[in-house]
Amino acid sequence: MALFNGRSADFQEASTSSSQNDEEEDVLGGIDFVKILSIVRKNIVWILLIPALFLFGGYMYLRYTSPVYESSSSIKLEVKQKANVLGITDPTQNEGPGNISGEIELIRSRLIYDEVISRMDLAISYYAYGRSRIKNEERFLNSPFRVEVLRADGFSYDRPFDLTITDEDQFVLTCTDNGQEVSYPGRFGRPVRTGRFEFLFRKTPFYDPQSSNTSYYFVLNSVDALNGYLSKNLRVDVINPAANIIGIFFKDKNIRKAHDIVNTIDSVYLSKTKELKNKANKQKIAFLEEQLKRTEDKLQEYELQLEQFVVRNKSSDVSAEVSKYAGKIDELLQARSEQTMQMTLLNRLQELIGNKGDLSTFIPSVPLLPDPQLQTYTNDINRLQQERAMLASTTRETTFAFQSKEKQIRLARESASALISQNRKLLMEKIGRTDAGLRKLENEFAGLPAKGTEYTRVKRLKDLTEKYYTLMLDKKAELGIAEAGTVEEFVVLSPASNPTVPIAPDRMIIYAGCAVMGLFISMLLVTSRYFLHDTIANQRELERTTSAPILGIIPAYIREKMNVSRLIVHRNPKASISEALRSVRTNMEFMFPNSQRKRIISVTSTISGEGKTFVAINLGGVIALSGARVVILDLDMRRPKVHTAFDEENYNGISTLLIGKHTLAECIRSSPIETLDFIAAGPTPPNPSELILRPEFDTLLKELHLKYDVIIIDTPPIGLVTDGVLVMRKVDLPIYVVRADYSKRVFIKNINKLIRNNNFSKLAVILNALKNNGQFGYGYGYGYGSSYYDDDDEVKSKGIKKLKGLLSKIK
Repeated sequence: MALFNGRSADFQEASTSSSQNDEEEDVLGGIDFVKILSIVRKNIVWILLIPALFLFGGYMYLRYTSPVYESSSSIKLEVKQKANVLGITDPTQNEGPGNISGEIELIRSRLIYDEVISRMDLAISYYAYGRSRIKNEERFLNSPFRVEVLRADGFSYDRPFDLTITDEDQFVLTCTDNGQEVSYPGRFGRPVRTGRFEFLFRKTPFYDPQSSNTSYYFVLNSVDALNGYLSKNLRVDVINPAANIIGIFFKDKNIRKAHDIVNTIDSVYLSKTKELKNKANKQKIAFLEEQLKRTEDKLQEYELQLEQFVVRNKSSDVSAEVSKYAGKIDELLQARSEQTMQMTLLNRLQELIGNKGDLSTFIPSVPLLPDPQLQTYTNDINRLQQERAMLASTTRETTFAFQSKEKQIRLARESASALISQNRKLLMEKIGRTDAGLRKLENEFAGLPAKGTEYTRVKRLKDLTEKYYTLMLDKKAELGIAEAGTVEEFVVLSPASNPTVPIAPDRMIIYAGCAVMGLFISMLLVTSRYFLHDTIANQRELERTTSAPILGIIPAYIREKMNVSRLIVHRNPKASISEALRSVRTNMEFMFPNSQRKRIISVTSTISGEGKTFVAINLGGVIALSGARVVILDLDMRRPKVHTAFDEENYNGISTLLIGKHTLAECIRSSPIETLDFIAAGPTPPNPSELILRPEFDTLLKELHLKYDVIIIDTPPIGLVTDGVLVMRKVDLPIYVVRADYSKRVFIKNINKLIRNNNFSKLAVILNALKNNGQFGYGYGYGYGSSYYDDDDEVKSKGIKKLKGLLSKIK
């Protein structure tokens, strides 16, 4: 049996803990849509005003923000060598841009920006101030004045200079120097000199004599600022990758400026591209001109030697034997010369490859190399070097594309070096055989007349030099034709447009964003109010959070403001609050058996200010008006209030009655309602709880039970002291008062704990001071300056009566 009792106790404890957790979750969790609706009604003005303010802010932003326009053009990228029709090809030239991304980076590079800045008048920007200096307008190419910078230091750049035209000839120049505003009067056509700058101002055809006292300002743009401006507002996109078509877009607040910049970028890009394509040809021609000059000097020297030989010997005829030997020696010498030149070219090529030099100057000599494969390697290295040079002008050396090109060049150089070594070895063998043949012929020719030998030698050198000179001239002509034949086929499919519709700010996006932001802030306001609102707001919330039955709801009305609780039901029997209390009285009948006519009712709350005294007094009044005899006991001996409701003194009462100082008859006091009496709390004792525990208190209840039908006890708040719980154990119906929009949600836990821990199965709740859409209400003051409120109809009627009284007095 003991074991069963122990298990039952454990089960009861577990059930109690689980029930407590469920109740706490019910108190603190869930979404109360009625409360949300109430919060929305209370804050409807802000909920509508916040989006309206955001929309107004969007309107003001659009009104005082200058629109931004975007001009655009499209270009088709392609380059062809028209000189190939003549049969002259240059393997170093590409037939088109191999990488559209590289071309886009070229357009966005400082190489293009610097040329655009030099071609356009962007060094100085002119502006006209708008109203209240908001929404200023740039005067691009239509400024009423122009500024010539005669002298300026670094201070003068990238800062505004204000200029106010006072009359047709004079103006005032204003700037900020070391945090102080300095003004300089000036005249058009005369320079303004200071220690930092010297400007000359001239009027333009756009000057309007009526524009006196108009304020302008101008800015001297530094190169870095202009590059940043171009980079920020320029956009280059691929429109059609298959067709190599790109689009150039530039945005600015000035339509004409955006249009002119796009046009200038197009022309600069075309000219720079053609210049880069012909750069290699120009380097080759320069190399050939240098070689031609040297060869021409040698040719003149050999011609002079032949002329001197003929003059000295008075004849140029040599015997047939001399001619025979001379022919053979000439052939060997020619072969030796070609071999020497090839060896020189191999050494020169080896040196250029070993030193990682530029092979563009060596290209004219490529056909003279002994090995066609070596010619191919040389051309490949030169082509790769040119591609790397073009990449260097558009990308950084750390990029993948640049490093990949470097790797290709290194591999090609290694292959070429190995092939050069092999060719040098073979060429050395050929030179050795040629030298051996020459020595043999020279030994045989030594016996011939010295004159013939000298003539043949000089003539042979002269002929070789002349052939080399002719070869250089042919190469130069070929490169000149190739350069002339390189034409740009960068077709501008559509020139720069003149935009009419701004791209920013977008009115629809601005208004939509403002509306969404306003609604979001409004929802955030409602959400924050919902979560910060930790009081009981309505009946549904009270029903959801407590297990106790709701005995009734007492509304609020505004009729009079009272500093203390008052008995009002006898003065306003038709008021909504009186109807509500009668409804509570009716509901109480269902809480008692039909045979029980004598009843003891206690009224309590969690803290002061929730209206328990007001409910106790007026509930007693309503019951008394039905014919029952009712007595009200004030057991809130620490803060007695019942006597103040009846304008009585608290000289005796419960405290003096329980200690035997006064008799029951001496303590009972009457009220304006015939069947309603009350007993005040009496002087505050030091031990209210001990007085309630005395047998005298039970005896008092029995005596009152014989004389009255209903005993209503106003107990202390149980959230502050325990006296209320002691009294609630002795009554037939404990009533718990909760005040709307005042009592905390966590207070409901006290009700649930009372029912669970003290087995108050009949405990009922009254929701007090509920405002129903502002139609009626009441308020009261439990020592906090609050007030009870009557119906709006009564208030309006009272206001109309006052208004009629004032009008009658006026008449």
